[in-house]
Amino acid sequence: MNARILLIEDKTGLLETLKSLLELHDYSVITARNGEEGLSMAIQHLPDLVISDIYMPAINGYELLDRFREHPQLCKIPVLITSAKKEDNEIKDALQKGATGYLVKPFVFAHLHEQIKKALAKH
Repeated sequence: MNARILLIEDKTGLLETLKSLLELHDYSVITARNGEEGLSMAIQHLPDLVISDIYMPAINGYELLDRFREHPQLCKIPVLITSAKKEDNEIKDALQKGATGYLVKPFVFAHLHEQIKKALAKH
């Protein structure tokens, strides 16, 4: 069975591009356009991995990490964070809140794919 990935991104173009690239690599992809929708989709589908932006409407990526950590079924799901913010404190905050990895936008898909493979192998 192929891994199921929940992709949470509020920029439509990036969401569609990443979804297409992930599907080309045989992942099953569920999408959400904000953190609130992402949380709901995660509870409903229990994906193998989540890729989430930090700065988005409704629930941001930091709040999403907090909610995942508190939820008995979601706390084991690896979450990769993507953000244009590259400051050390942003990265440190995300990792301290439980993110499995952090990619600074713009990134090369191959780097994301490597992080996905590592995260899935660990879990």
